[in-house]
Amino acid sequence: MKMTEAFLTGMKTVFSNKKLWALLFGIQLLFAAIALSPIKAEFNDMLGNRLIGQELLEGNTGHVFVEFIIHHATALSLGMKVILMVGMLYLLATIFLNGGIIGCFIENRKFNAGAFFGDAGAFFGRFFRLFLFSLVFLLLAILLYVGFDKLLMLFKGDSEVALLILKVIGFIFLGFWILFIQMVFDYAKIRTVHEDRKGMFKTGLSAWVFVFKHLGKTLGLYYLISIVGLTLFLLFAMGSTFNPANTGITIFLLLLWQQLHSFLRIGVRMAFLASESSLYTFQAPIIKNRIDNASARISM
Repeated sequence: MKMTEAFLTGMKTVFSNKKLWALLFGIQLLFAAIALSPIKAEFNDMLGNRLIGQELLEGNTGHVFVEFIIHHATALSLGMKVILMVGMLYLLATIFLNGGIIGCFIENRKFNAGAFFGDAGAFFGRFFRLFLFSLVFLLLAILLYVGFDKLLMLFKGDSEVALLILKVIGFIFLGFWILFIQMVFDYAKIRTVHEDRKGMFKTGLSAWVFVFKHLGKTLGLYYLISIVGLTLFLLFAMGSTFNPANTGITIFLLLLWQQLHSFLRIGVRMAFLASESSLYTFQAPIIKNRIDNASARISM
């Protein structure tokens, strides 16, 4: 299967699973509402002030933000703690949901709540172990970056411009490896579901083998979807700066625009998993653990 075929198949899979897309968006909204609830009342009270409300309508959002930090610091401090806690819960929820998402894509089925949450629960423990395993590689990438940065300080010379360029290169290299590690462990999760694997250490290592064996296709597919996502981000960023009239309806439309951006961002993440699942199921050796297990149960 070519990279473009995997991409098109993945996009088709995403758009045929609108219910799943809507569910993931709803879950994200729920977590966002919970995270912002401690500061919502304080912010509403502040907006009730006529002068503050007028400044917001006039586009002076920076001043409004400073006012909120100064006069509502206690609520902001509590809010940050809640956001941190909810963020950790959202991370666990994402690990949980990935099992259902990949199960849906691997089996090429329409969204079904029973099958979705069944797969999510069945693979949560294994995916959590994969997540912990991935942290080892992320830590190594960060340590390499820190070592590179310290090495630059030893040989920085007199050129501040050259030092800045090298630091930017090092940061780009770190970003590349973080994304690369994420891609590898996407394939590890896909293989776990596809082959119903139990040993996560071997599965994680085998994912590296698969990626490097098909490096051109895996990297090409990943960056093709990344370009699509980046293009959407830039379009929405440009749209957010468009402010023809500072009115209440303009603010409302801007909020809708931002939610649409969040909705499409979820679609991009689904596209990664759907396209990677398509590529993996075509390229990987077929080890039909699920089918073998089912046959064994039938024969009994």
